[in-house]
Amino acid sequence: MLRTLLTRFILAAGLIAWTASAAPTPNAPELPSPEERLNRLARLWGQVKYRHPSLAYKPIDWDAALITALPRVEAAKDRAAYAAAVQDMLETLNDPATRILRPDERQDSAPADPARTREPRRWEAKDVLVINMGVRQPTAPLREELTRAKAVILDLRARGLDPRASEAMRQTLGEVLPLLLTQELQVPGPRAVYHSGYRPQTISSSGGFATSFLTSTGERISPQAPGKALPLLFLLDDQSSVDARVLTMKAQGLAQIITEGRLDDGSSVERTRVDLGAGLTAVVRLSELGVPLRADAVLPKRSRSGKDEALLKALELARKPARGKAPKVREADLPPGRWQADEAYANMPYPDRPYRLLALFRMWNIIEFFYPYKHLMDQDWDQALTTFLPRFSKAKDAAEYALAVAEMSTLLKDGHTTLHGHPELEKRGIAGVLAPFEAMELEGKAVVTRVWDEAAAPGIAPGQVIETYEGKPLAERMNALKSYVTASTPAHLRHRLLARALSGAEGSQATVGVRDAAGARKQVRFTRSMRSLQKPPTGDAWRLLGNGVGYVDLTRLQPADVATLFEKMKSTKALVFDMRGYPHGTAWAIAPYLNARKAPYGAVIERNIVSSEELGGRYKYYQPLPQANVTPYKGRTVMLIDERTISQAEYTGLFFEAANNTTFIGTPSAGADGDVTNMVLPGGIALLFSGDDVRHVDGRQLQRVGLKPQVFVRPSLASVQKGQDEVLERALKYLVSKGVSAKVSGETPR
Repeated sequence: MLRTLLTRFILAAGLIAWTASAAPTPNAPELPSPEERLNRLARLWGQVKYRHPSLAYKPIDWDAALITALPRVEAAKDRAAYAAAVQDMLETLNDPATRILRPDERQDSAPADPARTREPRRWEAKDVLVINMGVRQPTAPLREELTRAKAVILDLRARGLDPRASEAMRQTLGEVLPLLLTQELQVPGPRAVYHSGYRPQTISSSGGFATSFLTSTGERISPQAPGKALPLLFLLDDQSSVDARVLTMKAQGLAQIITEGRLDDGSSVERTRVDLGAGLTAVVRLSELGVPLRADAVLPKRSRSGKDEALLKALELARKPARGKAPKVREADLPPGRWQADEAYANMPYPDRPYRLLALFRMWNIIEFFYPYKHLMDQDWDQALTTFLPRFSKAKDAAEYALAVAEMSTLLKDGHTTLHGHPELEKRGIAGVLAPFEAMELEGKAVVTRVWDEAAAPGIAPGQVIETYEGKPLAERMNALKSYVTASTPAHLRHRLLARALSGAEGSQATVGVRDAAGARKQVRFTRSMRSLQKPPTGDAWRLLGNGVGYVDLTRLQPADVATLFEKMKSTKALVFDMRGYPHGTAWAIAPYLNARKAPYGAVIERNIVSSEELGGRYKYYQPLPQANVTPYKGRTVMLIDERTISQAEYTGLFFEAANNTTFIGTPSAGADGDVTNMVLPGGIALLFSGDDVRHVDGRQLQRVGLKPQVFVRPSLASVQKGQDEVLERALKYLVSKGVSAKVSGETPR
């Protein structure tokens, strides 16, 4: 408790000192506009939210900290008020290393002590060796001088030196330290939050997205001291980068620390800076060490011509060897991570303005950090924060708020992007349950292609053209959705718009006007229900088409039936895999049968990694093709595809392509692949999006391109109305051209 109060006192004292120095001056940077301040606050909030280690295990309400800070940041009339509002938000973390930098912390032009900058080593009080750590130290002469020393002072002060001096000091310390040790030193490594993609908030995902701690193993330093243990003292200042080796020696009673100017443990960990405008900069902790920074003496920052009081204090302490205690157990200082999903505030369909801004900040940062296809967006995501700030801020009701979220989501250009959970979205079809039948755009018309549940849509049949929705042209409803529905390709966007135009809330009904092949029109009322969409499809998953060609409907085939399928089809000359829809995870079971050439991999996957690395990173791995002791299928294979081929269906295509170069026939697939994750936003909105960047095994782009057919064919309206499958027929013609006698016997499989 005492330590907590002391920390708060130091923070408050630092803020008072800052605000006192923040009085307007003729050359003071201009205070940004309220909108620009919110923009910068959003970025700072996100850096803390997804990179500060405390948020991964401490019960800190970071949402509430933002909600409290927002009105103060906007209302600030000067730099001091702006700084105070932001600093108060950061104090929620109770972390002195995460704060607004004080003016005195900026590197100034004051020269360092000339003796310290020129000489690698010098003697003080005849028998105290002072080592200038900013200069490389030849080992042989240093070893000899250490035999004559009664104490050693290592000068790590960096004020007035080149900013790169700290790294040089680290290297020099690594060379010098073994010569000072008479016992082995085990130095702990820092730990940082490690996000492997974005962990989903409310859904399960096969992607293995996870948040954890990444802990460095540290290092073990063997002793090489030429004689007995000597009193060791480290001189630091407020520009020093405090090394973990220094802190460990202090914690184990092997050295003392004297600091010149303010220094906190932020100097010993990784941090990032966020520009807040108005000459303000915030620093955010990115890692933690578990070894505290506790100085034996803290002296004021030295003036340009003043005495070197820090050195004098070091000389005094050199005569008083440290009597330190053993450090605490590391695990007691650094508790394990604790996962906590974001609050969705589902009881706020129309959130108050601060919560609407929280939604904007959260959504923008999640995509900024974690969306793997950000480089494929048509518009600059950085600009989206500025563009949508007034939209979220000024939304006058629940509908405007929900629609602002939906419109912002369309910037992702991702066929996986789907919204759930808000009544205003369901009312418009942007979210909700699909119709109990499937429709496709053919020749510019909405055509029924399948009926999932005849009882829920009596009178609907394949081949009918849907002309109206609730008495108005269907095209009007589709056009009204264009600003709120996204997809990866233009063809898939039209498909999704059509599906969403027919969507609505669970249990709701709607009436469509349809026209059949004979031109007869009628009104049909249907009921939306998840039960209708979950009804198992009727018909066999495979059949022989004649002349040694097998047909496999991958939207019906189950993994348990794959072995039986290939046993039945082992004598066929070719297989037609129909992937115009969504599979049941059969790619992993089928691939070994097709992989006669023993291809090792089926796809390349890249994932955003968010941790303490300043530039972030991508994790790239090759998806192995499953192996099994089965008899390879030796016939040709083709796959039927179109815009309904999405996600796992496209992944199936990648596996087959890698295994035996399966030929794709039809039209391009949806171009939306990668395991899905989701975020939640105030108002109970859940937003799904692609969490991985999936590519062909040779690295070619799949997202926003799709699987490209080697044989292009699009069904006509007339063929659908006649019950024909032009895509399948074209596949059989292709097989004939390759020497396989193929024809359809009986009715079209679908």
